[in-house]
Amino acid sequence: MLFMMKSVDVGSLPFQGDEGKLKRGAEGGAEQAYFEEVVVDYFLNKLRAGLDVATYPQLRDMCYMFLEELDGLVKVDGKYAVVEAIRPKRTSIPEVDAVFKYSKEIYGELGRPFSMRVCVTGPYTLASFIIEPEPEQILGLADALSQIADGSLQRSRYGSVEVLCVEEPLFGVVDDPRLDYVGEWSEALLKAWDKIFYTASTRGIVCAMHLHSTSNRIFWDLERLDVIEAEADDYIYRSEKTRSLLERYGKRLKASICSTNLSKLAEKAAERIPRYSGLAKEQRVGQIWADIKRGREDPAVLLESEDEIRSRLKRIVSLVGLENVPYAGPECGLKGFLSLDLALLYLKRCSGVVKGFAEG
Repeated sequence: MLFMMKSVDVGSLPFQGDEGKLKRGAEGGAEQAYFEEVVVDYFLNKLRAGLDVATYPQLRDMCYMFLEELDGLVKVDGKYAVVEAIRPKRTSIPEVDAVFKYSKEIYGELGRPFSMRVCVTGPYTLASFIIEPEPEQILGLADALSQIADGSLQRSRYGSVEVLCVEEPLFGVVDDPRLDYVGEWSEALLKAWDKIFYTASTRGIVCAMHLHSTSNRIFWDLERLDVIEAEADDYIYRSEKTRSLLERYGKRLKASICSTNLSKLAEKAAERIPRYSGLAKEQRVGQIWADIKRGREDPAVLLESEDEIRSRLKRIVSLVGLENVPYAGPECGLKGFLSLDLALLYLKRCSGVVKGFAEG
């Protein structure tokens, strides 16, 4: 049987433009055209970088872009109070709408249909912004998010949504006593995730979850979950038990094959480059950042090499089997990168490794 691995990204990129105008344009009105132009341009840039499946450009804050689209919440001192039933103000993601509005033009530019990954920030992560959240509010968030997700599962003759990913970067990062394996919160969270995935699952769209830690294992019990995403150094990519877990629960992995943590990347680069490695450890990183900011060092030295990326991919495939790795790409978003050009170079490097691996 032939197994085809595809390159994919997580979503965010550095935005070089008017953030206020972008945010207002997402809401419609006079600046909607600016918003749509930016989104389509950034989406095309991802596809030109070689991605097989591109996430809509996540240029707004991944949490507030959803929280601010929900009725029933009132902002109080930087957090939100639930004052009535949580409902979506609009039942789709504006970035997805923009891409599909211009899907014919994107098709004309590429000469082929595109595949999209839609990401939705999950109810556990969004609940961290709510004052004293309760399990029923997790379910309320999920109901609203499911409507937004369902409206974003778009398709045309020019492109389609291939993956729906629920992003839960806060889940499992710190020990949460509310998440006992058989507790009320765990039960509510599994129901919430299932609700968001339901329509995508019935349409044959891949259901994925993006995690920054896989230490809390309740996600394994989510039947509709197809693909697990984690950070490159997560234990799931190193454990000899991972393959048996994937097979037991009917899941697969997105291989996170390059680091996106700029602090770690700078530290590695400073150790690798002779003129920095001779400095005291506490001076290396500061010096390389200073040289980059002054134009004395090419920011591209921060990026992992093709050999490093390829080596990580080979290790993951060797660990769990090629049939269990349908997707591969950067571990997280690239919003914090110094420039759009640098982020796109990394995407191109990463997608090139995946393509070479799939063909070779």
